[in-house]
This record gives sequence, structure tokens and C-alpha cells, in this order.
Amino acid sequence: MKNTHNTRWQVALILFFITSAVESMSMSHVFAFMPVYLQSMHVSHVETWVGVLSAVTFVVGLPLVPLWGVWAQRYGGKMVVIRSAYVEMLVFVTLGLSHSLVGVFAAMMLVGFQLGNTGIMLAAIRQATPDKRVGFAVSVFSVSSSIGMAGGPLVGGVITGLHLLNLHGLYMLDGALSFLTGSMLLVFYHQPVLAGQHAAGMKNAQESAWATAWRSIRFTFSLPVTWTLFAIYTVLMMARQMVNPYLPIAIERLPLHSVSTTMSIGGLMGFAAVIGAVITVVAGRIGDKIGFNRILMASFIGSLPAVLVLGLSHSVAFFTLGLTVFSAGYSIGGAMVFALFSTRIPETHRSTAMNLVYLPLYVGGIVGPGIASALTRAGLFGPFAGAGVLFLLAITITATTRKHTKDAPTSSKLSVTG
Repeated sequence: MKNTHNTRWQVALILFFITSAVESMSMSHVFAFMPVYLQSMHVSHVETWVGVLSAVTFVVGLPLVPLWGVWAQRYGGKMVVIRSAYVEMLVFVTLGLSHSLVGVFAAMMLVGFQLGNTGIMLAAIRQATPDKRVGFAVSVFSVSSSIGMAGGPLVGGVITGLHLLNLHGLYMLDGALSFLTGSMLLVFYHQPVLAGQHAAGMKNAQESAWATAWRSIRFTFSLPVTWTLFAIYTVLMMARQMVNPYLPIAIERLPLHSVSTTMSIGGLMGFAAVIGAVITVVAGRIGDKIGFNRILMASFIGSLPAVLVLGLSHSVAFFTLGLTVFSAGYSIGGAMVFALFSTRIPETHRSTAMNLVYLPLYVGGIVGPGIASALTRAGLFGPFAGAGVLFLLAITITATTRKHTKDAPTSSKLSVTG
């Protein structure tokens, strides 16, 4: 029994790592190659449309954010995560079959129904992981996204650059991998029961999903640390979503004329994400020892000059350095926010609460690209300069609210009300 308990978190971590990596890899193909995909369809005003398409995903998904945790508690987190993988399959089949802006728009709207799995996976990992390994486990899981973001553009760039598949075929391949991921979870993942989950599920079954969600929201926002982390994560996600859609365009302007467009985009983004992923794992181990909030501050301090370099540099070397620091910065920032949040919420509320953490992602996904699209009127540097201002704001918030994350009680000391 002891050995089973000791390895349960490792099994869950491996399965969810693969799931998250496949999802991130597939979505990286969307964001890395979307400008090229739209250009192949002869869509005008591509710079505007990449921002709009990025935002529409979160507009659709935002109303569902509070419900995924409730449905996970009622029907099982396993089914909610598997649902995400199979919807992801539909997204990429739709995208791969599209030959017009209308089809692409429909696919990006479907992504809104795909989201809502990460909080469930994080809650399951946290519940199974020993307290002294939380920072490590959460960081490793967070790195799965970076690995996917690295491998996606890199592998996709090689596949399309060598004409093994075009972008339509690449997206269909992503759909097949998503189907395999969902099937893997269906067969191999055995969901543990959270403490008090059965009693909570019986109580929640007597009220509507919205009522249960609202009760969990009130509890989550009754904690002072919630407001601090939500503010920090919202700013981080806005900065990320302001920069990411315009990285491929910035890379296209670098002096890489002997390399195909997709290979240059994939190579640079892939290299930066791999190095950033390694740094994130190391940061997670250090965070277990010296505190997550200190690592969080360091990630923002590094990201501020990095985004300015990305917007200004026409040198491949300096651009790559800036991209690597930026990739590590937002990956570490997200991992530390999740580590702080997962150690402050009781197990009975953690699944719902961890999904609420993604509200900043949705807000950032809507507001960030919208602001970035407007800032492009001042040139491509506009979105990167705006992200720099946001990182400065993140540094300020983290410094002034340090006591909330440093001195917040652990989840074991919290009482569950409502």
C-alpha cells in the first residue's frame, strides 16, 4: 500500500504530462503557423486577424470556467479531462479541413469548449504528491506545456519545411494525436477519490451546477492570497497573450533567408522553449527550498528586458536570447502561481479553485490580443512594449503584496466554509 501511494503521484504526473504536452504541441501549431495559414488562404489584414482569432477562443470559453471543477466533482475529473482531449480532436479536424477564414474561425471557437482540463489535472497531481515535492511536481507538469510549445513548432516546421505534410495535414495529425491521448487516459488513468469528495458530491448534486460553482467562487475569493495571485497571473497572461501572436511575424523579419519560414519559426521557438523548460524545472526545485514567491519575482525581473529585446532586435543571436528568457519567465511565473495556489486551497475545493485560476488566462487571452492589435498601429514593437509595461506592473504587484504569498496559511490550516 505504501509503495502504491508513493508512486501514484508519479503515474498521474506522467499521464498528465503527456496529455498537456500533446495539447500544447498541437496548439503551438495553431499560434506559430496561423499567420502563414491565413496567408495561404489569401486572407487580408493577417496581423489583425491573428489577434482576433486568439481572443475568440477565450470569449467562448470564459463562461464555462467556473463549471469544469463542479462537473469534475460530480462526474469525475477523469471524464472532464478526457472530454477535453476528444474536443481537441474535433478542433484540429475542423481546422485541418478548413480552406477559408470562416472554417478557421469556427475551429477557434470550438477551442473554448476544449479548455478547462488543466486545473483538474493540477488538483489531482497536488492531491497525490507529498508536500515536500509539490514545487517539483507542479513545475514538471508546467514544463509539459513548454515542451509542447518547443516540440510543436520545431517538429511542425521540419515536417512542413520538408514537404512531408502541408499545414492542413499537420492539423489533421494533431487531431489523431489528441484522440490517442484521450484513449490513453481512458485506459490507464485511475482516478483517486479526494478527501470528502463523496460527501461534497452528494451535497452538490442537490443544487444546480451554477449554485455550486458560485459557492466555490465565494470561498476561493474569501482567501486574501487569491486576490494577490489572480492579479499577478492576470498581468502575466495579458503580457504573454500580447507577445505570442506576434512572435512568428517578428521571426519572419529576421535575416534567415536561407531557411523556410515554418522551419525558422519552429526552430527558434522550439529552442527557446526547450531551454526555458529546463530552467523551469530547476526553478521549481529551488522554490521548494527558498520559497515560491522569490522565484516568481525573479521571473518577472528577467522577462521585462527580454520582451523589449524581442521587439527591437534584428539580430538572430539577441532575438534568440530574448526569446529564451521570455519563454523561461512566463513558464516559471505560471508554475510558481500554481504552486502557491495549490498549497493554499483545501482538497475538497481544490479542483474547482484551480480552474478558477484560469480566469486570468481567459481575461488575458481576450484583453491582451485586443490591446496588442491596437498597438500594432504604432508598429510591430507596440505589443512588445506593452508587454514590458505589464511585466513592470507584475513586479510592482509581487513586491507590494509579498506578505500575502509569504505568510499565507497552508491548505491544511484552512477551514472549509460554505
